[in-house]
Amino acid sequence: MIIRDFDGGRASEHREVDTMAGLRLELLDPTKHLDHVMTWVNDPDVVKNFKNFNRVFTREEELGFLTRLSESETDKVFSVFTLDDVYVGQVGIHQIDTGKKSARLSVFIKRAFWNRGYATTAICKVIEYAWGTMNVGVHTIWLLCYASNKKAQHIYKKIGFKIVKKFPEYYEWRGDFHDMVKMEYTNPARRRVQ
Repeated sequence: MIIRDFDGGRASEHREVDTMAGLRLELLDPTKHLDHVMTWVNDPDVVKNFKNFNRVFTREEELGFLTRLSESETDKVFSVFTLDDVYVGQVGIHQIDTGKKSARLSVFIKRAFWNRGYATTAICKVIEYAWGTMNVGVHTIWLLCYASNKKAQHIYKKIGFKIVKKFPEYYEWRGDFHDMVKMEYTNPARRRVQ
């Protein structure tokens, strides 16, 4: 897969990303995608790194959350499917701030699809949408990640994210404080000329 950075509709630079997964993204439809989301939202292995996932969610609660998310002006969330229409997970761009030209990345992949390149491909596709097709008006996409989660950092670095800041004991989860890193990926087509 190639991630292309768009400048006036033309790819001005590209980064080769080795993935094994052919995927398609579909804009979140709360009613249509609720059953899919319910297959992972209460899986402790999938959500173990997220503080807000500290209890079991009902279908009604999740439908309400997905509805708010789909109506949000600052969030663009997609359901991820294989080319054979098998549901894999969710990927999104959140906290879209056109003033600061930044947005936060999220990705959730069902446990059955881990270690197959799906996260990498889904992230590349949502970045393509953010900077190209959707053009949400952002220059930098960022995320927070556990400093101890080297596997996730490897995936993000492979795509082009860089660690820009470390936060010691920044995140309290399950009674422990965890170091976090902030990673960013700046659109190469729009970088400042030094």
